[in-house]
Amino acid sequence: MPSDTQTALRHLRQGNLRFVEGRTANHYSPENRAESLFGQQPWAVIVGCSDSRVPVEAVFDAGAGELFVVRTAGHVLAQASLASIRFAVEKLGAQTVVVLGHEDCGAVAAALAGDAPEWLYPITRHIRINEIDPSRAPEDADDALLAAAVDEHVRDTVAELREFLDDISPERSLAHVVGAAYKLASGEVHWLD
Repeated sequence: MPSDTQTALRHLRQGNLRFVEGRTANHYSPENRAESLFGQQPWAVIVGCSDSRVPVEAVFDAGAGELFVVRTAGHVLAQASLASIRFAVEKLGAQTVVVLGHEDCGAVAAALAGDAPEWLYPITRHIRINEIDPSRAPEDADDALLAAAVDEHVRDTVAELREFLDDISPERSLAHVVGAAYKLASGEVHWLD
């Protein structure tokens, strides 16, 4: 188990490199599953989107008990997800939290377009696209605009999560929070912090 944030981030980066290169380990053998029966000690929390194209443990080449994954559409922070993150940090000892967005995110696209159905409003209302100017987008405007919106939403979520954790423990930082985004085609994670 990585003992600090820099080590955890190094493990995540190295795991993602192995995933991109197709050199991942078999973390789910019967022996590995048997080891996980004794409890979990996640060394990182990944707050990600529910999108089924983003297999979080595989993306970081991590095994059972290593990552505490909290997923909602558009990686929107709801009461249940905040409580889950707090549990992982306070009770399980995870010191690193990664907000993981991804390209072609349907929730962010719906918020950006402003035409989401009413039932999606509990998600899209949390996605604030403030600094994206469609008139300044390049020729491939739709993809570039959505990628910029995803990155902005990740940064907003990082700020919201840092504030939440600071409010819980004003005297000390409970966890280091960083942002990243996953590229569907290559499998690569690019880091925003």
